[in-house]
Amino acid sequence: FTIDKTTRVNAIAYNAEGASKIVSADFAISTWAVTATPFKLIGENEVKNVKINWMQRNDADVYKIFRNGTLIGETRGDTYDDYGLSLGENYTYHVEGYKEGRKIATSESQSAMPFSPSQDCDVYDNRNGQYLKNREGGISGMKIGDLYFSYRLERKKKTVDGQEKDGWLLSESYSTTGKEGSWNSPREIAFYPNVNFEGIGFRYNEKTRKVVLSAHYEDQGGYTAAKIFLAQITPKGGIEIGTMERPLGHDSRDQSLFVDEDGTAYLLSATHMNSDINIYRLDETWTKPVALANTICKGQHRETPSIIKKDGTYYFFSSKASGWYPSQTMYASANRIDGKWSPLKEIGNNSTYGVQFNYVQQTAGTRKTLGLWGFHWGAQYHRDPDGTFTRISPATFNHGYASMNYFRFVEFHDQYGIIPVQNGRNLTLGTTVVPSHAPDDGSAAPDCITDGSDMASSPYFKSNHYPYSLTIELPQPSRISEINLATRLVNGSETAYKYTIEGSMDGQEYQTLIDGRNSWIVGFHILPVEDRSAYKFLRLNVFQIINVHNNHPATWADGIYEFTAFGFPL
Repeated sequence: FTIDKTTRVNAIAYNAEGASKIVSADFAISTWAVTATPFKLIGENEVKNVKINWMQRNDADVYKIFRNGTLIGETRGDTYDDYGLSLGENYTYHVEGYKEGRKIATSESQSAMPFSPSQDCDVYDNRNGQYLKNREGGISGMKIGDLYFSYRLERKKKTVDGQEKDGWLLSESYSTTGKEGSWNSPREIAFYPNVNFEGIGFRYNEKTRKVVLSAHYEDQGGYTAAKIFLAQITPKGGIEIGTMERPLGHDSRDQSLFVDEDGTAYLLSATHMNSDINIYRLDETWTKPVALANTICKGQHRETPSIIKKDGTYYFFSSKASGWYPSQTMYASANRIDGKWSPLKEIGNNSTYGVQFNYVQQTAGTRKTLGLWGFHWGAQYHRDPDGTFTRISPATFNHGYASMNYFRFVEFHDQYGIIPVQNGRNLTLGTTVVPSHAPDDGSAAPDCITDGSDMASSPYFKSNHYPYSLTIELPQPSRISEINLATRLVNGSETAYKYTIEGSMDGQEYQTLIDGRNSWIVGFHILPVEDRSAYKFLRLNVFQIINVHNNHPATWADGIYEFTAFGFPL
């Protein structure tokens, strides 16, 4: 018999003496698919552009993109933008992979329809974590009955038995409307001295009508207890601790809860010193592990585990165990929580656009959209003047394949969910790159920095001489609104690039657009361009590569993954 999707097969054998016992095996089918994500360009009111993504194949060297069966372009990378589409018309996209001119694969398709949203929305800037527009009167908290409730577990000092102690205070506030200014004074529920909590989350259990608190629990100043803290809070009442120990005897650090469509809850836990991810099924109160449902990502050292279910498929996401540095987010998919999961696959880019992935979330509203939230740890090693903040990447799913993309802005609509806003057209995709010096042995050709592919496994350019320059000729003169630079990460000994970016109309006389000679940003640079002049040539000049720990030269860590310029052709 033939299977065409990931399937669990049960088998039994018979003979004259009777039947054998049943044996089972999971067969994972990997489907090659595209995703189609509608987006706006800055300054537009209509969502009339589509970003197409696909997973690159080892057996293909070029990809042809089709819209409604008609060829619209080709590229060597894993992304393509389709601009200026008609509102209300449905567009179906698929991609064909070619090797040396011979077609070797056709993807599963996905459709997208441009639309015109209302203008009542919040607008978030992914460069610095600030809202350009934040509507007043927004509702927050979780609605339970006729009230909205908000819970906090935060580090506080408190006097206990005449002594000031450092601990964690659990509090509750409620409101009749959930709007700012309507909340009552916080009510203390509990105080936990001489301990530490991480990864704190609150989730309402409709069956028990209680709020479940989940966290990684540690002794104060230590990281060896590796326990889980699961408790349920009665709104306007007390707290009942269900678990404050290692789940089923396994060490547990980064963790999160996932609740399936049938109300069954699971605890995701980084275990075995962050080597593996355990998935535990919880009891009906969601506060006690009752069974180990699965162990996945064995030996992969993943953190910040998160699961979401989309169109019947489970998707697991996690970051690399890399401290406060950005890392390549990876995901796996499965048809069953306790079944066979696909191998880990890359998503986003090599630094997840400068963040450590934290969680995946679906928005409310008529149009269900999803996004990946990550922390940009600017207050740690990056020396980023914007500090620490959240960066949000819209995500799209299709047949077990997931994609996420960086957009400068994201809009949050009550009806339309997340709408990504790109800071102009991609001006550099597929353009030719000329280096001032030959690439280092083993380096990819310089055109790899404009192919649109910048996963950790993607090719990167490395020079054999320092300093060096890379010159890109645009198809036509354009006004540049923003430049993105994706640089190599090296697993802990991370580096900062000292560089400038210049523009020219004739390829001879250049003007400085970006001066990054004092930059300490690691991995992904979002560089607004204030100069409103038009340019035909862009030049990246790399002067130094510095280890951010010791300020020593680190040319051994050189690697330019991608150089992307956004703007508007004249």
